Amino acid sequence: MTADEQTAFLQILAAHERTVEVCRACAETTRDLAAEVKRGSIPAREHLASTITEAENVLTELRHVGAEVRRLKAAFER
Repeated sequence: MTADEQTAFLQILAAHERTVEVCRACAETTRDLAAEVKRGSIPAREHLASTITEAENVLTELRHVGAEVRRLKAAFER
């Protein structure tokens, strides 16, 4: 494996690692909100607003990761 190939491979691994972290955070947030609702309480507006903001940030980041995965896939499909 050349140095450039190794760098590209490590970038792919980093993107996958971040995707896993994002998925974990989303699952934890969903679980926590569901548990709060199940207990009969309603999440505070500030918490919901914060969750919405973070979700938008995650979606933006995932769009970037997806674009990079598509770019790399196209580069190796030749």
